[in-house]
Amino acid sequence: MNIESYICEAIFEEKEKHRCFYQLMWDNFKEDGFVITDEDGYEIDAVIKAVALQNLLGEFIYRIYDEVNETGFEDLYEHIQNLGFTDDDLMEYCKEKEEIEVDEEDFELTAKNALDYTSEITADKMLEMFSPDDIFDYMFTASYDFEQDFVFDFEDYEEMQAFIDTNQGQLDNYKSEYPSVLSWIESGMIC
Repeated sequence: MNIESYICEAIFEEKEKHRCFYQLMWDNFKEDGFVITDEDGYEIDAVIKAVALQNLLGEFIYRIYDEVNETGFEDLYEHIQNLGFTDDDLMEYCKEKEEIEVDEEDFELTAKNALDYTSEITADKMLEMFSPDDIFDYMFTASYDFEQDFVFDFEDYEEMQAFIDTNQGQLDNYKSEYPSVLSWIESGMIC
């Protein structure tokens, strides 16, 4: 199975309105070498990073709209299984990463630790590549229902960027309305 296709179809298209945000981040991650999708052996790592990206957007939505962040290790586990990997494969991946706390007796805790750690490094990578203001704009635009004469369904992230550029004043107003969310982004987006 092509890992790139799986991630784009099964993970990033789960919520169509978030797709452009995910694809923007993912393309930048690939270009930087943070994710590798065209070589064997990186499938589990790529899936964890894709779910971590969902987790970060879910946390943003929780902080803005007080909606539950439903992305978690259960999603990670399901995606790993769908690709034909086993609990043992995921556990072995975690053992290879000394930063991930492994509990041999508790697979679920280990999977959660893997997602938590990966969410942290994914947030760090986002902050390395984009300013906190830009990240707020991308996340807000991807998650907000702009009530106008029509609904925004962006074809791609270039369209999303054009929308952001032409509505910067309004997005700045939203930032001032949610200073704690901008502060959360600036301080590393810890979930």
